[in-house]
Amino acid sequence: MSINTQLMIAHKVESDVCKASLFEFMKSFWGVIINEEPVYNWHIKFLCDELQKVGELIINRQPKEYDVIINVPPGSTKTTIALIMFPAWLWARAPWIRIISNSYSSELAVEASSKSKDIIQSARYRLLFPDTVIRRDKSGKESYDTTKNGARYTTSTGGAITGRHAHVILNDDPQNTKQADSKSYRDQANAHTATLSTRKVDKKNTPMITIMQRLHTEDVTGYLLKRKGDKIKHICLPAEVSIRVNPPELKANYVNGLLDPIRIDRSVLDEAKLDLGSRGYAGQMGQAPTVDGGNIVRKDWFKRVSASDFRRMYEGAGRPPITFFGDTAYTEDAKNDPSGFIATCKIENNLYVTHAQKVLKTFPDLIKFLPIYVQGHGYTGRSTIRIEPKANGKSVVQQLYSATKLNVTETDSELIKDSKETRLNVVSPSVECGRVWLVDDNWNEEFIDEICEFPKAAHDEYVDLISYAIDYFLLNEKKPIDTSALEQMIY
Repeated sequence: MSINTQLMIAHKVESDVCKASLFEFMKSFWGVIINEEPVYNWHIKFLCDELQKVGELIINRQPKEYDVIINVPPGSTKTTIALIMFPAWLWARAPWIRIISNSYSSELAVEASSKSKDIIQSARYRLLFPDTVIRRDKSGKESYDTTKNGARYTTSTGGAITGRHAHVILNDDPQNTKQADSKSYRDQANAHTATLSTRKVDKKNTPMITIMQRLHTEDVTGYLLKRKGDKIKHICLPAEVSIRVNPPELKANYVNGLLDPIRIDRSVLDEAKLDLGSRGYAGQMGQAPTVDGGNIVRKDWFKRVSASDFRRMYEGAGRPPITFFGDTAYTEDAKNDPSGFIATCKIENNLYVTHAQKVLKTFPDLIKFLPIYVQGHGYTGRSTIRIEPKANGKSVVQQLYSATKLNVTETDSELIKDSKETRLNVVSPSVECGRVWLVDDNWNEEFIDEICEFPKAAHDEYVDLISYAIDYFLLNEKKPIDTSALEQMIY
């Protein structure tokens, strides 16, 4: 057998092996784009195999079984697998496939697409997969086509993708940490993801694969899980073993509690904790949108008291006045912020939250609701209702003052000059020292979760309200109601 014949056989074997396994393909082409020596931790093969399952259905034009979300730490080869190797492997099998890839940054999206193109145009790839050829007249950085009508389109969050349709959509890091902390950017990323989902050649066949770290309860992962969780395969691989590992059986692959003990060892994690802070570490390394137990305020700081024990304590203290705090919004739209209210009192040197509720109501309905709410939760002639003086809050105060006999006023205008985070940081020691008690009821969990998840939670009404209540009762002397300015506004 001649040397040429032996080489042809060897190339045919390698081609077949690469086509049969995305992981083997990755090992063959690693050196084309990466100079560092590879470390193939178990999760790399696992992710390759999971993407290959999706890819086989695309190649065979079969209906998809699910979309995929992959939550893994930075530095775990996720982009190399999903945005660089996977598209090149798909074209090795089926050069007619059309691909859309997205990232929060156009620069990052183009970089991954270019590296994939480098593989496809390499001498090794052309030798093993001669049927896959990039057209010379359509060979740009942001997009390129094959001679078999395949295409790779690149976009970024907020970018245009009009007129493009794909057999697979790759959504890699659709938002960064700063963007996830901004509601407007979160909404943009989620809306862009929704638009991407419409860019399918066939809605039954085209899967979306989202790869990212957890950054917020309403980041793209949270948005997709809430919107179509039963139709998504959720893979979650935090850097350290925890209850978030999904599928749970993968915990057995962690070594000494670590996902990747070679590249992301304890020293790397310790440094990441210093660099990222507790919240950043929880999201990027722990794949949790909040720190275990809470961010600024921890869950176990809140004290609980049964309704019966509180009633005895309340009576024994001479029935101190119930003070209400409100954060109002006029809307019935569930997409917007609700109005929030809490009922509170001070006994000795502790704050007791006796009730909390949120509602979505128009202005007229809110005005009707408030008197009923406060009277049902302990309002007396000694009570006050203190409303956050936002534009709509001022209107609520004016209307209630003129139309009812309720003791209504604005919360301290000086407080709203500070950011929500600043206010919560100021009052958090009172919670930590056990001076904030909740009367046991079914509203407790929502109340605690929202405060402890801040600033990563979807809403923050209770954050404002607890800050106002602690400032009013525990940090400052109670002030008499000043109605002079209000009377001037009305009269």
